[in-house]
Amino acid sequence: MSYRIAEAAKLVGVPTTTLRYYEDIGLVEAPARGRSGYRTYDDADIARLRFINATKNLGIPLSDVAEPARAYDVEDCSSVAHQVVEMVAERLTETQARIGELVALAAQLQTVSARLAGAPTAGACGADCPCATAAPAPLADRRTFVPLTRSPALQDQSATPIACSLDAGAVTDRVSEWQSLVQRASSREPISGGMALTFAVSAGLAAEITLLAAAEQDCCSFFTFTVRLTTGEIRLEVQAPADAADVVAAMFGTAA
Repeated sequence: MSYRIAEAAKLVGVPTTTLRYYEDIGLVEAPARGRSGYRTYDDADIARLRFINATKNLGIPLSDVAEPARAYDVEDCSSVAHQVVEMVAERLTETQARIGELVALAAQLQTVSARLAGAPTAGACGADCPCATAAPAPLADRRTFVPLTRSPALQDQSATPIACSLDAGAVTDRVSEWQSLVQRASSREPISGGMALTFAVSAGLAAEITLLAAAEQDCCSFFTFTVRLTTGEIRLEVQAPADAADVVAAMFGTAA
């Protein structure tokens, strides 16, 4: 079939200006024009544009989308998919790092908020008042829980909160520890309520996994960790409530 630009844009799910922009930056070749001079798109054009848009929606820069877009018409699907997988892996690493940074920032903001709530009700601000102190000091004998989801389930006070009690300075290091461990897994598979990771058996690695899981469960009590040792392998099962599914995927990955 043949489609005009407005029809093509509607099928792809973008404004017509986006299709023109793709042409302007050389991401796609200019489509054929009909007798009236209007751009016309065929089904192959629509499929290619949907691929570009889907890849862009993963947060991959358009400059990086250009290479698999060129390969889309001339290479096997597996080759194109491999290029996208590599980009997704890089994007996932960046996103996981940002999660650690954002959780650390949230912890700092919660600490500052708690200190400001204790400001005196009378008197002028001074060097020692809470609002004049930029760097938050740790709250004595008090753990700060940073919510990791906006799920309504958090309103249930009897439920285990989807939250982390690590102080801000430790969050990024903890996320890095998990990322390093997950990269050493030989396989990952989804299980009910979470993810299972398999590692080659090693007494030192088993101890490392167990200690890290215990430390994580202490600050994020919504996680359940199970470590199984069998001949030749270590299996770590990570489970959490449904509301924490995105947290599990961000920290422990998805099925490989």
